[in-house]
Formats: sequence, C-alpha cells, structure tokens
Amino acid sequence: MDNFTTEAYEQIASGSGALVLVVPPSPHTREQQNRMLEIEQTILLSDTSIPIYMINWSTEVNKLMNDLADSKIIDENASSAAKAFINSVSANGYQIVVSTNKPILQQNIAISTIQGQLIGYGFQDKLPSILIVAHYDSFGLAPELSYGADSNGSGAAILLLLAKILSRVYAEKNRPKYNVMFVLSGGGKLNYLGSKNWIEQQMEKSNTLQDVSFVLCLDSLGSDRNIYAHVSKPPKDDSKMGNFMNELNNNLGENGLKIIHKKINLGSDTLAWEHERYSIRRLPSFTLSSLKSHKNSSRKSILDTSETLDSKTVYRNAQIIVKTLVAHLYDYNTSETPKVNVDFESLRTSLDLLILQPRSTQIIAQKNHPLVDNLFSLMNKYLKDVNVSHLTADKVDPQFSFYTVTRATLQVYSVKPAVFDLILTLAIAVYLTIVYFFIQFVPIIYDLYIGTSKPEPVISLPKKNNRKEKQR
Repeated sequence: MDNFTTEAYEQIASGSGALVLVVPPSPHTREQQNRMLEIEQTILLSDTSIPIYMINWSTEVNKLMNDLADSKIIDENASSAAKAFINSVSANGYQIVVSTNKPILQQNIAISTIQGQLIGYGFQDKLPSILIVAHYDSFGLAPELSYGADSNGSGAAILLLLAKILSRVYAEKNRPKYNVMFVLSGGGKLNYLGSKNWIEQQMEKSNTLQDVSFVLCLDSLGSDRNIYAHVSKPPKDDSKMGNFMNELNNNLGENGLKIIHKKINLGSDTLAWEHERYSIRRLPSFTLSSLKSHKNSSRKSILDTSETLDSKTVYRNAQIIVKTLVAHLYDYNTSETPKVNVDFESLRTSLDLLILQPRSTQIIAQKNHPLVDNLFSLMNKYLKDVNVSHLTADKVDPQFSFYTVTRATLQVYSVKPAVFDLILTLAIAVYLTIVYFFIQFVPIIYDLYIGTSKPEPVISLPKKNNRKEKQR
C-alpha cells in the first residue's frame, strides 16, 4: 500500500476484477504515511465497482509478494522471445480465492450512547452542570482494521479517567457545587448521530440541558502536545467557558491553548466537530483536540492504531485537563481544591479496552455488544444514574444502513500458467499418439522380424541298425 499510487488505483478500478491492498507494518515514515492516507481518502471518496480487500503485512504475505516481484523481474530480463516463453511456462502463478457470504442488510441494529453523572453539593436541580462528551467509535477504509486509537480512543479514555478521578473528588464532604454529566456517544463517525439523538431525548424528557455552563468534547488528544480549542462561537472572557479556557491556557505553559473559531456550516451534510451538535442547540460548547483541522485524514484512517499512538502524550494532556477541570469545579479556590493523582495505569487500562479492538460503527451497532457492556460497567462503577440509550434506524426512511460481511478468508493457491496446461496437453497428446501407433504396428513389426530371421530347416537321417547287420 505504501508503494501504491492514485493513478494505479484508477487504472486497476477500471479494468480489474478485484484489488488486494497490503498494509505495511509500523513504524511508517512520514512519506509513507502521507501516501497511504492519500490512497485511503481517494478510495473512500470514489465510486468503486470492484471489491477491495485489505490485509495486514505478514511473513507469508511478504513471501508471496517477493515471488510475484521475482517472476516479473525474470520476464523483464529475458534476452529473447524464446527465453521469455520458457520462463512463462516454468514460472509459478498464484490464484486468489475469497471465501465469504453474500452481504445482506443488518437487522435490529442500534447505536448505543452511555450517560452517567456526579451530583454536586446542594439542590441538584438548582446547580449548574458541566457536560463532558466523547464518542467511542472509529472509522476507516476497512471496518475490521479501524482501531481509531487517537480518534477517538484517546478522547473516550480521558473521559473514563475523568469519571474515575472525579468520583473520588465527589465522594468528599466538600464536593463541588456543580453537577458533572458524562456522555459516551455512539455514531460519532456518522455525523455524531449518537449526540444528536441524546440531545433530542433530553429536550423532550427533562430539563437537564437548561443549566449547562458549558459542554466539553474530547477528540483525538494523543497525536501532539499542542491542544486546540475548536469553537463555533468564541466565549466571553468572564463566562464559565471563558474562565475554563483561560485556566487551561495557563496550565499548558509555553504552548498555550490555541483557539480556532469555525462557524457551523448548516448547508453541509456533515458537521466538523461534535460540539457543533450542542452549539446548534445554543449550548456553550467546544472541542479539545490535538488536531488543528477537522479535515485531518488521520481522523478516519486504518493507520490510526495503537502502534502510532503516543500514550505518554495522552497522559500528559489528560493531566492538564484534569487539573484544569478540578480547579474550575472549585471556582479556582486553591485552599479548597484537592490534589488529585492522575494514574497512568488507569489511563492505560481504559486505552487498552478501546484501542485493541476495531470499533467501526457497523461492527459494534448491537445493544449487547461486549464493548458497550464493558463501557457501561466502567461508568456504572464510578458514576450515578448510568443508563444506555439506543438509536435505531427508521424502517421507512433510515438514516443509516449497515451490511454484513466485514471479514473474509483469502486463500492463495500456487498454480501454473495457462500456457503450461496447453503445452502439457500437447505433450500428453503426442505421448498417447506414440503409444497408439506403437500398439498398432508392433504385431506387424514382430511378424516381419520373425519372417526375416527364420532358421534353416534341419533334416535328420534315420540311424542304421548295426545289430541286424552283424547277424547277416
């Protein structure tokens, strides 16, 4: 895949029956990564009429690729047409067979969103709330290879870490006078449908969102030490959201917090960041990310794996966010703000739960999927009022549709070329012809041979009777 080009893809897509792409092992050079990201985005944005199969590099795959390359070199180096013909006959070819079922439309799919909260000191309904959101699904060219380590495994892992740490803070007598709500949303890679559905449910059933100070969305926080705050509307300096950003800017030190203002494009089919779902509802919201632009190709790539994620960067960014949030919850009163310990192993555990398995939406869109159950158990361990809401596709006008078959078995057979079969057939025909004529003419040849080599007849004379002669 790292040696593949968009021109080669366009040529293959227009004249071949299928395409097999091999993902090279990590680490990748910057040039390799850029080339593979370009290929991936080209395929995603094009109308492809041929099946495309993707496999990870292995020693067996490498041997196969070397054999194919060697056979091509032998053909190119042939000094004459006769030698090239002999090489083509003696060389081994490969036949690829993919064993898979026919794709069918999935039934009873559900995108799950998990929510929980921590209750502050005072009357719950009169306390301001802070909403912390992160989606947990991933996206890439191949669903079974979409691990989304940085986008958005890092964001979801930091949310789980915040839930664990703040649960200890809220267990103290002098807990903050804030309610903190946590939302692990599904369908983040499907235009944040999980958040959209959750907001609509809250608007209909409760007044949860009426007293929200701000919504903090976490997305892709493991690729860089720089942290960007993406906003649809810049906050005022004296607002709750503005105070949080100022404190975060101070805690980031030399790098500082870089605020990027981007208005919501209501005419677009997709939103740039998850906070835009909340900004549309006029809730103060922003997204913290290590990525400067929502157009970064790594957000939707199979190259976003645990091998490319810097867990130390995630840990460093998590520490700063935790420190800033705890200080904000206590209104920056240093005498009351407790010291919190950010445990790396806790973060590592949450990361492993998320990034060591593919989380493409069509794979985990089940009510009782093990990943959803594990995330629910973790949040239920630290938070209160934890529940799961499910978004199902409308039967008449579905917003999304998923098909089965995301994994297939690829078998490669070593075969001789067709010209070899032709020559073998001719050789067998010649052999059988020789045998036939041999059987037909052997009796004749035998008779001729016997006729020409008959020995002279031997005439034996009768012996005389000597006894009778003596008597006479």
